[in-house]
Amino acid sequence: MKSDMDVTNPILQADRLRRWHAGRIIMRQGKLVAVRRRWYAAPASIMRVWWQSRWRPGLDDECTLDYHAGKLGGFMVLDFVRSGPGTQLATFRGACQILDEIARLRESVAIVAHVSTEAISDRLLTRWGWEQHATGMRGRHWIKRFYNGYPAINCERYLIK
Repeated sequence: MKSDMDVTNPILQADRLRRWHAGRIIMRQGKLVAVRRRWYAAPASIMRVWWQSRWRPGLDDECTLDYHAGKLGGFMVLDFVRSGPGTQLATFRGACQILDEIARLRESVAIVAHVSTEAISDRLLTRWGWEQHATGMRGRHWIKRFYNGYPAINCERYLIK
């Protein structure tokens, strides 16, 4: 269900995205459906990941990505990515690129994530600019730094016309 508060064009609605503390990016068939404001951050737990992977029906070429601004200034946290067996790589990639654009709009210095699924390979993360982080901690922790600038993203390609 689409709301008047949804952002469907990050280019024209950038001010809204800058102000939001938390959001959900919804991509379908390689196109941005909306970035939806979330009133609170809902970090994922291993239990949530396990539950949804077994009991939620698979999505047809859809990806949702939850994020929030971290407590430390300038950081964003990638909380949760949900997709199904029918999700194309281009749809997942689009959601990640919209997240990068939101990081640019917010002037974030980095995005951090705990990757709990082997379906997202270390090789793919490295190719997309992520680095292993907090290697002394349990799990797969990754960071994408923007200290040297932000990647060039063509948001137009993800918009529904």
